Amino acid sequence: MLAITRTATLYGIDGATVTVEVDSSRGLPAFLVVGMGDKGVREAGDRVKTAILNGGYDYPKGRITVNLYPAWIKKKGSHFDFPIAMAVMVLSGILKQDHLDNRAFIGELSLEGKLVPVRGILPMMRGLPDEIKEVFVPAGNVREAYLATRDRDIRIMGIEKLSDAVDHLKRGTGSYYSEKTSCSGKHYESMDFRDVKGHRSAKEAIATAIAGGHGLLMIGPPGTGKSMLARRIPTILPEMTPAEQLETSLIYSVTGGLSEETPVITERPFRMLPERSTEATVLGGGNEPVPGEVSKAHNGVLFIDEFLEQPRDILELLRRPMEEKKVVLIRKGERYVFPADFLLVGAANPCKCGYLGDREIMCTCSQADVDRYRSRLSGPMTDRIDICIELPRIDYKSLKSNETQSTEEMREMVGRAIEIQKKRFKGTGIKRNSDMNEAMVREMCRLGVSEELIMEKAYSRHSLSPRKYFRVLKLARTIADTRGKKDIDEAAVYSALAYTRFLNEENDNYR
Repeated sequence: MLAITRTATLYGIDGATVTVEVDSSRGLPAFLVVGMGDKGVREAGDRVKTAILNGGYDYPKGRITVNLYPAWIKKKGSHFDFPIAMAVMVLSGILKQDHLDNRAFIGELSLEGKLVPVRGILPMMRGLPDEIKEVFVPAGNVREAYLATRDRDIRIMGIEKLSDAVDHLKRGTGSYYSEKTSCSGKHYESMDFRDVKGHRSAKEAIATAIAGGHGLLMIGPPGTGKSMLARRIPTILPEMTPAEQLETSLIYSVTGGLSEETPVITERPFRMLPERSTEATVLGGGNEPVPGEVSKAHNGVLFIDEFLEQPRDILELLRRPMEEKKVVLIRKGERYVFPADFLLVGAANPCKCGYLGDREIMCTCSQADVDRYRSRLSGPMTDRIDICIELPRIDYKSLKSNETQSTEEMREMVGRAIEIQKKRFKGTGIKRNSDMNEAMVREMCRLGVSEELIMEKAYSRHSLSPRKYFRVLKLARTIADTRGKKDIDEAAVYSALAYTRFLNEENDNYR
């Protein structure tokens, strides 16, 4: 006798449909799983049998064979318990095959027959075919599963224990989940940029970086406010669109970052790279790869404190994701692609001891020490960081002053620039100025005669690469947007060059 049902499995952060075939035949009692299942899948037999018996149901005698197809897809995880158990109960006569048609089952079973929440429900739901009309999931995953059905005609049933699923299929008990999960983002109101005294130019640079998606590096002695500024960045991040919420939630579903209380990511991620990071930490990895920090920061910010304390090879890992907005991993001949569209924000001391250029404390580093310390940031990596600012020690007057930019003012700057970019890039698929290609830069970052002359001198004097030249223009475009200017004026060009450290803000050589 044969019973068939459907479930899904994970392939990176994508879901794939799996058909579960369960057959019983004469012979000594045995439970065999075929179809490229891992150890967790092969152990399903003991959990399924015990859960069915403890639920008060009969378990078929003889040899049971479970086939999971397509066989070429590797199956991993314990969520195959539920669909296997439902098919086994068809073999026992508890259910009929009609009860399983056009339905899918995802979930792990405890020995007493309860459904245990599992990781990856969201992408697995997205991988189910259109003919599936009902999906049974653990009650702890029901809100997450519901997010995947907003644009599809699928009903979700949250199940506490195996008997609940049987009762619903046989007698129609229970109800489908219908709560509208909130998707409105909120800001970290407990922190305000007003609390960071002084550093007006640094705050403008942060607003510019957020508005246009430009990488930012803050350099200054210890205690000048670098980390304080960075930790307040979430307060001025724009709200996520429904599409961005879904993209980000897919990543966190696979990595176990979602829960019944947080079934969807509604706030842009703000991730901090650990001090002792590895390639797997940054990019993701493992035999069956899971996303790393650059993907967990997708649609948000990746902050690296003590930026130049990170080994050079770790910093170099960021280059391709920053350029390509994704991570590609190859494992055992399989290709895994994880999104990684993030804003890089770094904070670093100017030298090993931290006091190079400080007005109060003398630096103890030799020139060789300084060169060795700064060499961790390569030229190609520097090219990808559009804004580099210095945060000097503020004076006593600034420390006591109440005249400082607040989160509300900075959020207004960011919002103004984003609205301008939405209109500029409508229908192009581009979201931010930093994403423009060279053709778009020529069209949307046109300069006047005086501005063109400034850029010509900078290009020659500092041997700018073509890539850096275009990045300076994109940055100047964002600066003009945050200031509410229609055209890129001289002030925007000077600020862009100053941010890229090719021109000191007090330097008058180009005028």
